[in-house]
Amino acid sequence: MIAQIRGTIVARGPDHVVVDVGGVGYKVFVPRQPEASEATLHTHHVVREDGQFLYGFGSREELALFELLTSVSGVGPRAALALLSVSRAPDLAAAIASGDVGAIARAPGVGKKTAERLIVDLRTKVAGAVGDGGLPTTAPIEDEAVAALLALGYTPAEAASALRGVPSAKAATTEQRVRAALRRSAAVI
Repeated sequence: MIAQIRGTIVARGPDHVVVDVGGVGYKVFVPRQPEASEATLHTHHVVREDGQFLYGFGSREELALFELLTSVSGVGPRAALALLSVSRAPDLAAAIASGDVGAIARAPGVGKKTAERLIVDLRTKVAGAVGDGGLPTTAPIEDEAVAALLALGYTPAEAASALRGVPSAKAATTEQRVRAALRRSAAVI
């Protein structure tokens, strides 16, 4: 099983890169092209009758979400890769946790029924993992704005959803971020 690849990117395709590792070129399917010419990719290795396939990700959290997505009946590696190519992993996890069918169905080849199945099958897994390091979130638990929203009775998934689109902790104070999240939540209701 190949769990990680580190090397020089020698070729790029629309959905893959070729990584040279010690003179051997590995074709790795990726949701987004790495920007640097050197890359470390966390991989998911699939062995089937018709071939072996590597799917690569820039972080372990993105890989964990990919593996969670492919655990759902009817969602294969290609669909999971499509989901991660149109949404960053934290945004996709938050969309699943909050039940946002439209955000999930934006991926090519993923319709409304598949999006609903993902939500039904993964909502509790994603919501339970949000903030505890199991999956990426749009707002890490170390974030004071998340802690404030949790203290106000928000679930971790609701806090992540409310903070989506709110300026980052580097761009705004905790108070400004919480106010913006509360205004955003009030506008949704």
